[in-house]
Amino acid sequence: MSERFDAVAWMRRRRDEIDREDEGLTWEERSRKTLNLLSDDPIWKKLRARLVSADDLRAHRQARTA
Repeated sequence: MSERFDAVAWMRRRRDEIDREDEGLTWEERSRKTLNLLSDDPIWKKLRARLVSADDLRAHRQARTA
């Protein structure tokens, strides 16, 4: 029987790894690093132009709670 995947634990470990990798970088350096990592990602290329306005977000939240 296989062990279940714990996504929350995995994400916490990954976040710790990234924090260690980025230790000592400024906010601007971290931002550039992230953009460089995403630049060739096919999913990011599809989603990067999608913008959500604050009004759209509010309407979505209201619709969910109604």
